[in-house]
Amino acid sequence: MSTKNRILIVDDDPLNVKLLAAKLPPEHYEAIRAYSGEEALAKIADEAPDLILLDIMMPGIDGYETTKRLKSDPRSQDIPVILVTALDGTDDKIRGLEVGADEFLNKPVNAAELQARVKSLLRLKQYQDQLKTQIDSRSLMTAPRGEFRSIPGETDLPSILLVEDNSKDARLIQSYLHGEAYQINVAHDGEEAISRAQQENIDLILLDILLPGIDGFEVCRVLKGMEETHNIQIVAITNLSDLESRVKGIESGADDFLIKPINKHELRARIKALVKKKAYLNRLLASHAMAVHSAITDKLTGLHNYAYFEHFLHLEVKRADRQDYAVALIMMDIDDFKQFNDRLGHLAGNAILRELGRLIKANIREIDLAARYGGEEFALVLPNTTRTGATRTAERIRQIIEANSFTYEKTRSLPRISVSLGVALYPFDAGNMEALIEQADSALYRAKKAGKNRVCVGDRDLNPAAN
Repeated sequence: MSTKNRILIVDDDPLNVKLLAAKLPPEHYEAIRAYSGEEALAKIADEAPDLILLDIMMPGIDGYETTKRLKSDPRSQDIPVILVTALDGTDDKIRGLEVGADEFLNKPVNAAELQARVKSLLRLKQYQDQLKTQIDSRSLMTAPRGEFRSIPGETDLPSILLVEDNSKDARLIQSYLHGEAYQINVAHDGEEAISRAQQENIDLILLDILLPGIDGFEVCRVLKGMEETHNIQIVAITNLSDLESRVKGIESGADDFLIKPINKHELRARIKALVKKKAYLNRLLASHAMAVHSAITDKLTGLHNYAYFEHFLHLEVKRADRQDYAVALIMMDIDDFKQFNDRLGHLAGNAILRELGRLIKANIREIDLAARYGGEEFALVLPNTTRTGATRTAERIRQIIEANSFTYEKTRSLPRISVSLGVALYPFDAGNMEALIEQADSALYRAKKAGKNRVCVGDRDLNPAAN
């Protein structure tokens, strides 16, 4: 099966179609040809293009009307459209963006700029397709089909950071956006922009290229190279009108490019489109995070599940080898849990497991991992921990659970809940992950055999004074 992106090129002049097709590397793109708006609309269903390059000035249905029809049809509304034309007026660009076009290129089209724009828009389409697939295929999204579930913080106004060292230009751009539903802050140089992008929740940056110190190109490269900031949408703004600067800006990672003096309507249209793109990214990332959380979490206790415990412990053992530190494993089991299930019922037993999970999670470090190993058995992985530290943690958890008044005890008379724990250390007690689990489990078994409600470390029995 071909992995090439399919590009529909629409122009009434066959030579123009041929020239545009030649600017798209054949190893990455498959060119589909249409010579009128009507033919383009007819080919959409059969050819399923990933992106459309569309001439504006055509007989019959022109590019504006073709775009409007494409964007009003649910079957084609998500296909990116780049309008390609000899028209050079700002009003023409604004009209194109208003009917739904995603980009606007002037003839003669530069190959580098064309490929940069195509690549950027295909990346956005990929985000949209991934998001729709996740929504349609997973029950964790409870909103009706085609709608997005609310994400924490999504109702906040989009945040824009304007990076401009010229106070007059900064005030002008702010006046252009007056009345728009955005939070707008200003940074005066590249260093401040990078710092704020790392610390604040920013959706879009309006970035002047000609800045003191670090220029806009470098700011763009830095932000796009960091995981925590690479999804921020960046509009590069400059007095430079040459094509080379525009291409350099896009290659540095900028999502769009505006030339001073900026047209108010074009600025608003560009920001609106990129804020929408950032919202798709936010939803996709949140959806992915929810899916990951669901895949690695035990639904009853809220702790990690067995599969993730194994994965985490495997990585920690490898890291311990590289960094020369110890990893502790604590295996824990509720004493005589069967009697609680038999006498109180499984709903009460589940409530006990949930409360136990909460207690464990509240009493370990952030770097530690707590998992439900199975049934009423739990596992705790403590990276970079000494034997003494692991023993103290196990004993503290034992005491906390023994002292806790579980919900069932308000109305029932049964023995207080207690746990037995076994502790083992890698690499001192075991030479690999499997042996570590076996050693901790053996220590747990000795704690059970010795009378329960106690901690065993290796072959040592720490008999609590209260027992």
